[in-house]
Amino acid sequence: MNAENFIHTQTQPSFILFGAPEVPRTIKDDSANLISGKAEQGVWLYSNDTQSGSKFGIWECNAGRFRATMDGITEFCHILEGEAEVTNLADRSTRIIRAGDSFVMEAGLRTEWYVPVYIKKCFAISDIRP
Repeated sequence: MNAENFIHTQTQPSFILFGAPEVPRTIKDDSANLISGKAEQGVWLYSNDTQSGSKFGIWECNAGRFRATMDGITEFCHILEGEAEVTNLADRSTRIIRAGDSFVMEAGLRTEWYVPVYIKKCFAISDIRP
């Protein structure tokens, strides 16, 4: 089952525990944005609320360098494991993010990520497109 298609279909609102075994890990193909390394990305999508345009899940990535653009989305992240160096491509400012850090990437932000070994985060994405 593809995580993009994993949508809770109950008629009542759900309490969704991250780490629940029924949610499969899927590989996110981001090869078009890969700069170096493998940067294999895995996603566990726990909720895909199509009414609000919100997604909630866990993302992980192995060593590599890649670009990411917040194209019509705003994303809140909390780093669970590992670290990465994230460069804002607009002003070339760089941040090191580590386990325990939380941050927001606003719509339109263009970044370059360097993951030296491994990183894992939980995320909440809001789609701001009409």
